[in-house]
Amino acid sequence: MKTELYTKVILTIIAVVLTLNLVKSSITPAMADSKKFVTLPVNPDGSINVNINKVNESMDVNIKNVDRGAFYYVQPIPVKVTP
Repeated sequence: MKTELYTKVILTIIAVVLTLNLVKSSITPAMADSKKFVTLPVNPDGSINVNINKVNESMDVNIKNVDRGAFYYVQPIPVKVTP
């Protein structure tokens, strides 16, 4: 009899805590960090101007390995290289 009551109390406490955790996570979403976002000027065609300064030699920009799911929900960014 005492074992059954103990089990019911412990399971009730676990259920209440899990419910509170669910409610708390829906009110305050998880944040990886507290960095602020920056607004960049975008050209009419949707591109962004990027200037790389202080580079005296060629840059290796070969992508060797990317997880296939990393870009599942994003649109590709067009890149145009001008010498």
